[in-house]
Amino acid sequence: MMRRDKRNNFIRYFLAVFLLVMLPALAGAQSTPAIHFGTLPVVQALPLFVAAEKGYFKEHGISVELDLFNSAMEKDVALSSGQIAGYFGDIMTPMVLNGNGIPVKMVVTIFSTPPNQRMFAILASPKSPEKKLPELVKAGLANSSNTITDYIALKILQSQNIPVSQLNMIEVKSIPIRLQMLLTSQVAAAVLPEPLVSLAEMKGAQVVADDAGKGISATVLAFHESFLKERPRAARAFLEAVSQAITFINKNPVEIRPIMNRHCRIPEELHRKFTVPPFPKLTLPESGQVMDVYHWLRAKGIIQKQMDYKQMVADGHLP
Repeated sequence: MMRRDKRNNFIRYFLAVFLLVMLPALAGAQSTPAIHFGTLPVVQALPLFVAAEKGYFKEHGISVELDLFNSAMEKDVALSSGQIAGYFGDIMTPMVLNGNGIPVKMVVTIFSTPPNQRMFAILASPKSPEKKLPELVKAGLANSSNTITDYIALKILQSQNIPVSQLNMIEVKSIPIRLQMLLTSQVAAAVLPEPLVSLAEMKGAQVVADDAGKGISATVLAFHESFLKERPRAARAFLEAVSQAITFINKNPVEIRPIMNRHCRIPEELHRKFTVPPFPKLTLPESGQVMDVYHWLRAKGIIQKQMDYKQMVADGHLP
């Protein structure tokens, strides 16, 4: 009887020690806050939506909430106020935030147009008498100043040896309104992103130049510097999940189409036709492009702060 009592006491002691050690750890795991990550409903962000739907974030031990925004400005405000830990976007917006005292750093490039894939284009309106780029930019190009599409249009003109002084830009901030003005020939030409480029083509507009293979329109994932310092393992796990999603997209474009149609605002007319783009392996943002955009922003007076590449891009987080 005494031997049995000793054994029972030992079991109770073991369980007590086990619970004493493990309960705080389990409670800590359960209380790990979710990563709120901001994104836009665009094609370039597809790996984020796939990682969420396929459960890749959970597989890598993190809880992620994708916060959807309708504009880059809303997203910037959310990051500045601490509502989100990071976000998807063009390479310009993290620089502007950084230049204004918000310590946000780009960690990877998630998409960049290969030679056979466009993401932005200059289109002639269906009824425009001019179909050549030099004449179109003089007649009037609908675009939005001091934005990534402004920069892309400039680089496209430079690639065609067209002086910027010849550009007659018509300020149209809203992309849907820009599309409508193009299709109704209220403007001779406009700069649009995909999939609206393909939609405009279906309705009679003509692509006269695009960003394919020019290395001018990369999109990135960026995090607040405090998140990278406080939760580096979570940041790496986040990128590992995104990398896994990219691999799945590239191997299974047919299966991915419904996810793209749901989350990336693909017009209904293009649900079966718009190509699921291939995504590159995650890499650090290219130094030359980062600094070129930075110097353009400095020349425009949008950024006053002197910065170098390492102040804008965080190394060491690639999966």
